[in-house]
Amino acid sequence: MKKLTLILVCAGAAISFAQPAATIGEISVPQGSKRVSKAADSFASELRSLKLYEPGEFLAGDGKTLLCAENILAKTDVKPFENRDDSGTDGIVRMWGDFLWEHGNRSAIAFPLDNGQSATWSDWADGLRPKKSGGRFIFTQVSGPSGSRDSFDEYLSFVAEEMGAMALRRETEPIVDDSIAIGDLFVALRNDKESWVGIVLDLCRTQKGERLVILGSCGTPSSVLYLPKPFSPVQGVGEWFTLDGARWEIGAGSKTELRRIRLRL
Repeated sequence: MKKLTLILVCAGAAISFAQPAATIGEISVPQGSKRVSKAADSFASELRSLKLYEPGEFLAGDGKTLLCAENILAKTDVKPFENRDDSGTDGIVRMWGDFLWEHGNRSAIAFPLDNGQSATWSDWADGLRPKKSGGRFIFTQVSGPSGSRDSFDEYLSFVAEEMGAMALRRETEPIVDDSIAIGDLFVALRNDKESWVGIVLDLCRTQKGERLVILGSCGTPSSVLYLPKPFSPVQGVGEWFTLDGARWEIGAGSKTELRRIRLRL
């Protein structure tokens, strides 16, 4: 079948979308640059296959702020959970969870929580649910076992609500620019409760060896996972951020760290 293309023009730059969607792996690299190579079954490959859509008009997680800004390249179909409290990790938790569900050992899936506890999928699948007691959760039997995908999505929603800045700091390790990889995080810790997080969705190197990234973010409160676009030559080249530009995009003046997850992906 012959593909049609749609040209989206944003802030003077253009990206070509195949109908009904393009993927991150189809975004052109700057002239003379080369994408880093990754195994076909890796988490990096999953990120590169994320479909992209026109940003159109969509709202931030507060339900009021319009995110059809000039520096938004595209949005994905990775949507936030409907949580009362939001730590800004929704989209990333969804992508981690989806990858583990499809490719990992499901019985070993576990995510860290801000309070230092760990939430395991096996407990949730057995019908245990969290009840808050002081600063901790007590997991008690409230339903029969269910290993369904719907039940797993409920588990991920709980994780996304309770896994924020403190858990990210505890369960990730700092890395230097030279070792950056697809799937790494830009984390701006505003305070102990709030984090702004960006994820490296793709990575290339210029002829001079500089690393450029395609950045993904849900913001805080979370909205659909979207791709911000550099708004000046200082921040990046075309659709690709420099590392310093990505730090500024996520941190907006706050200290932003480059970190790698230690979760088993």
